[in-house]
Parts: sequence; C-alpha cells; structure tokens
Amino acid sequence: MFGMFSASMAYADRADPKEVTPVVSGAIEYRAPQDQMGCVEAWQGKDLVWRRQIYVVKYFIPLERDVQDEFITTIELKNNTLIVKNERDSEYHLDLTSLEVKVIKGSLIQTLEKAREKERRDRKAVDQIIKDRKGN
Repeated sequence: MFGMFSASMAYADRADPKEVTPVVSGAIEYRAPQDQMGCVEAWQGKDLVWRRQIYVVKYFIPLERDVQDEFITTIELKNNTLIVKNERDSEYHLDLTSLEVKVIKGSLIQTLEKAREKERRDRKAVDQIIKDRKGN
C-alpha cells in the first residue's frame, strides 16, 4: 500500500499557480484570472468591462498540459500601461487606451521549445560562473 501511495505522489500535477494581486486605478480593478491563462481583465464593481489575451500558450500534444502552462505572475500599472509578467519571465505592456499589447521580453506565443532554450542559456550561465570560481 505504501509503495502505491509514494508512486502516485511522484506523478502528481504541478502546484496551483499563485494568485496575482489585482491592480486598482479609479473605479477599475485589473485582474489576471488563473482560469484564463495569458489574459487580463478589467472589472468595475461586479461587471466585466473587458478581457484581453496577452499571450497564447502553444501546447506540444504528447506532454501533459500542466507542465507546459505559463501563468501570469504579476501585473502593475505605470501611467496608462499595464505591465504583465509571466512564469517564463516574459514581459508585456498593455496600453489601456488602445488595448494593444507590446512584447518587451518573450513572445506572443509561448512554446515548450522557448522554455527549453531559456533553460539551456541559464544552465550555460551557471556553468560559466562555476568555472570562473574554480579558476580563482
């Protein structure tokens, strides 16, 4: 029985994403709902004013979806721009007048291959730091 329990735990899905703190400006509250990946919403009281897709996650079918999900982690307001960041460190600026999205870092389409590229770059950087420290 214990063996069955521990084996099933090894394949547990990823933890739920952390809730993103909403941003309020005047009567409007900007939210990043976790059930609408890559979207932000504007609410006035109990009324949804608009919803905007910031980026799309392109899934690789053989892999489980949850390991490929890329949730929004933070939103912040600067002037008339909503700054949106996600788990892959991508950054987007949403113009609140036109609702146009500008990619600052990352891509409008998030894919597993792009995540693997970032992981390889990060691994090379860490390897270089270790090599440099050993040389000193």
